[in-house]
Amino acid sequence: MECYITYSVKGFLAFNSENEIISEKLFPEDKIIDRLAEINDKKIVKEELEIIEEVSANYDKIIIESNKRRSDYGNEKIIVKTPNQGGDYLRNNYDKFGLNSEEITSIYRSLAIYKIKESASQDKHLIQAINSIDEIDESISKLIERIREWYALYFPEMDVIHNNETYIKLISQNKTKEKIIKAKPDAFPSDIIDLEEDINPLDLEIMNNYANSIYELQKSRKNMENYIDEKMESIAPNLKLLVGSSLGAKLISHAGGIKRLATYPSSTVQIMGAEKALFRHLKSGDRPPKYGLIYQHPQVRGAKWWNRGKIARMLAGMISLAVRRDVFTKTFDENVADEFTSKVQQIEKDNPFPTKTTKRRNEERSKPKNNKKKGKKGKKKKRR
Repeated sequence: MECYITYSVKGFLAFNSENEIISEKLFPEDKIIDRLAEINDKKIVKEELEIIEEVSANYDKIIIESNKRRSDYGNEKIIVKTPNQGGDYLRNNYDKFGLNSEEITSIYRSLAIYKIKESASQDKHLIQAINSIDEIDESISKLIERIREWYALYFPEMDVIHNNETYIKLISQNKTKEKIIKAKPDAFPSDIIDLEEDINPLDLEIMNNYANSIYELQKSRKNMENYIDEKMESIAPNLKLLVGSSLGAKLISHAGGIKRLATYPSSTVQIMGAEKALFRHLKSGDRPPKYGLIYQHPQVRGAKWWNRGKIARMLAGMISLAVRRDVFTKTFDENVADEFTSKVQQIEKDNPFPTKTTKRRNEERSKPKNNKKKGKKGKKKKRR
């Protein structure tokens, strides 16, 4: 025997072959929008599992209307078919089940608003976070430059610490020169010169407070990085796996949202961030850019110069597919990064050396341009 499972805005219904209801699992009134949103995101909800378990005891085949795959259920009796007999019967007889078109329209309108708000909110927070990281980096760079110059008046040997995070952490956690040396004795020479042995305690306190402020800013940046990583995992897991959280967030930010990025062709994705070079090409005829933001990907940046364009073009195509998978199908491809890596290796294997055409273009590009216009010898004197 076989049965048919479908769902409406009220919950899940199961019919037998004579279109008689054999089971129903309704959504709680305050959870209708949440349940429909979960179903739209290809999740198996509680009521769906309950009705499948209930009818499995008496029926050999369970034909279910679903946007999920058969393997997602883990039940051999299930056959996914949309539409099915039970679903057609329900939609042709809404009145028999206490449903009317106005109520259905109202619920789906609320669902659409819910999804728009959820998507827009996630995009907006992600865009603000990645833009904030760029601004924090710029601020930290300027502040560290200042603290290095300032702290050198008290402890010039600290310049041997090249890592900025280590430099600030040492000052922040160790208030005096002696404590810094004890914390990292191998980094400093044994004959340290005291330029300001009798430093004013107020000066030292101000410098330490300044370093603490930078240290807190660095911690805020790390927290924001973790936040972006979590956001990307929930919004765009395929894009994150392919290009990383930071670059993926920058692409979304530059496009103005993940849905807009999903509508872009791969040619646009390839040169996003290189608009100035593109306009210069259109205006003066210079060579067009081969890549924009995606140059930050290590596989593009680290490739041989004659292969970067090929890799960037291929990466842009894979980014477009990954984003569309995140936005429209909600499926996750765990092999997308490995597939990209193997394609990069194949490109480098097929092109170990630059072609003659590529060499000639590179030589022309490296030649200095003579933009001076040839004019007539001698300038005519202006008449007064």
